[in-house]
Amino acid sequence: MYEGDGEPCDRSPLTVTSSDTYLANVVTLKSRRGSSSCPWLIRVSSGQTVNLTLIDFAARNNQQDSVATCQIYADMYIGSAKEPKTICSRGARERVLHTHTGRQDIRIAIESDQTSQQASYFLLRVEGKQLV
Repeated sequence: MYEGDGEPCDRSPLTVTSSDTYLANVVTLKSRRGSSSCPWLIRVSSGQTVNLTLIDFAARNNQQDSVATCQIYADMYIGSAKEPKTICSRGARERVLHTHTGRQDIRIAIESDQTSQQASYFLLRVEGKQLV
């Protein structure tokens, strides 16, 4: 379900199916699964579409996006990218982070250096669709 530093941390990557999967930062805070040392690997096959959405429980629905206040939640590496796309709080309760159709690997490393008392809780929704 996740891999880290080229070594499997479990049996297989998270494979996109035609149902939703949720990655919770509380799991990473408690187990280190999905952290930078063992990031989630989402594998999208050809003929599939994936949507990644941030659900931020710390955000207020009426706040506007603000680049100045960015509590870092995770780093997302798309394909073979060396530099991540940073996922952070921006005020919106729900925000689409990435949409892709076709073969692609996406690694997500959730910030795990916070204690559970300091953490802002969030989910990453992985929506998979099989193209007909």
